Amino acid sequence: MIDLHVHLDGSIRQKTLEELFEGKLPDVSFYPNMGIQKALASFGITLSVMQELDRITRITHELCVDLTELGTSRAEIRFAPQLHCNGDIDSVVNAAVAGLKPKFNLILCGLYGEPPEVLDALVEAARTRPRVVGIDLAGSPLPEHKWGLMDYSRPFTEAMRVGLGRTVHAGEGRPSEEIKMAIENLHAQRIGHGLSVLGDRELVDLVREKKIHIEACPTSNIHTGCIEKFEYHPMKQWFKEEIRFSLCCDNVLLSNTWTAKEYFKARHLGGLSIPQQNQTQIWAKEALFS
Repeated sequence: MIDLHVHLDGSIRQKTLEELFEGKLPDVSFYPNMGIQKALASFGITLSVMQELDRITRITHELCVDLTELGTSRAEIRFAPQLHCNGDIDSVVNAAVAGLKPKFNLILCGLYGEPPEVLDALVEAARTRPRVVGIDLAGSPLPEHKWGLMDYSRPFTEAMRVGLGRTVHAGEGRPSEEIKMAIENLHAQRIGHGLSVLGDRELVDLVREKKIHIEACPTSNIHTGCIEKFEYHPMKQWFKEEIRFSLCCDNVLLSNTWTAKEYFKARHLGGLSIPQQNQTQIWAKEALFS
């Protein structure tokens, strides 16, 4: 199986987190309807143990091993290197690359609210490293942020110019207009979550025309409160509308899920037939940045 959307800092091996965390480890597990902001805050615990280069290499390698054992043969693992080791992006990216197994690559994440210059640095780090295949805009926009989606157009345009893949967290419990802006102004080829894509018929046409791929993360969407139940995810309607998508785990540890588990639920709860599931994996292969 192929997973296009899995966060390194949300997918640390439980035993490794217990070993590296100083003090009594709080429960970091996501739960239904916790909300996006509470979910994002949970990453503070996992990030706290990822502030040394050798640990980043170890955690990256362990995730590749774990994903393989769970049936995921190819994945593009994403993380925000500026949040590690005092923001030494080059060293952190090199440490993560050193932990990769064959057929596993990296996507570098800028975060909503960060200065656009941070994403400029990520593009520069990615363009010289073959195992770094794309950039992402992750997290969630807040009213108090100085910079919004449109402010990241420059680094994403540069990413397109140098041949890097572009994906954006958009439409995750937010209006469909965000998805349209990500495609038209950030040149996104893939959209993370994209739950609101059906809210605008013109957007549906645009997504089909440009063959935009949606990285669907149903279990994560339940945890953030974007949908109430797995059955309510619009994947079945996406298929009818010929919107390309595949199922992704988002966070192995925090959401206690993995790619094959998402597909199992999609069959038994989401109403996707085996041929439809196979088609989404064909689309995933076509959407790989590597």
